[in-house]
Amino acid sequence: MRNNLSIKPSTLLKGIMLSVIITITSSCAKEEEPSAVSTTDVSIATLVAKVNSETYKAHNFNDGQLDPFTEDQGFTGTDIYGEGMSFQKDFTGGKRLKLVWKESEYDGSRRERGHEIKLGVNNNDEIYTGFYLFIPSGQNNNLLNKNTIVWQLYNWNTDGCSNWTAHLELKGNALYLSYRNACVSPTVVKILDAIETDKELAFQIRAVLSGTNHGTLAVLLDGEIIADLKNINLGFGSFDANDNAETSVAGIKMGMYCFDTANYSPDETRILYLDNVSSSARSGSVANSLDRVDPRK
Repeated sequence: MRNNLSIKPSTLLKGIMLSVIITITSSCAKEEEPSAVSTTDVSIATLVAKVNSETYKAHNFNDGQLDPFTEDQGFTGTDIYGEGMSFQKDFTGGKRLKLVWKESEYDGSRRERGHEIKLGVNNNDEIYTGFYLFIPSGQNNNLLNKNTIVWQLYNWNTDGCSNWTAHLELKGNALYLSYRNACVSPTVVKILDAIETDKELAFQIRAVLSGTNHGTLAVLLDGEIIADLKNINLGFGSFDANDNAETSVAGIKMGMYCFDTANYSPDETRILYLDNVSSSARSGSVANSLDRVDPRK
């Protein structure tokens, strides 16, 4: 079901068993470190207690609140807990975040093109994200018939274009990874032929900013690498002597951004669920940083 043929063989690790190895791009500024993703079972609650809240934030939505994350696109104020963004039972007795977007609520503004949450960790070097994504099947969900961004890495920039730096985008039921470092057409890589529905999909994403072709974008699904792009430029603005962004930092959004306005169908609905969401700057090894945002832990 998963297709890695669209990514060059040199970028993928073969023989994945109980752990995943990611080779880190080296330079005088970016640390080189081969590392294994740990299978140690560390709970989100334990991690929150150990890590400074400024560099790590996680939430399982069991309290029926978004905090420490915030709503970005879609309804505002008291409407946030209405139909568009609500909390539903998950599979373990807790809650998960349900996002529902309807064409009928689109008013022509960018804000009403979807429902997204913003994760409150920003960094100018490396940033990690983890989450469960659940896409329900059925005729009432039009998500897989359209083009929808489900994850974004964004920068603040003064170049006069939108701030997005990398995307995970569903086109039909295929999953694509896009990235750029300026107001230019992005590089787009197909990383899955068909995404599974009616299943909790565990994503972990690592993004390394670079202005000297030492950037990285790695995507893990259920513990397996489905994309590992190295030697790329990633991030807007200038970079200092350590190849860290000087004029912009990266942050994370996820949910639904239904940007394909020309492809809207009258009264269509798109639905997805998020759970065990986390975001972190790098802390220690790459393995530790990826492990920290693993939604399965």
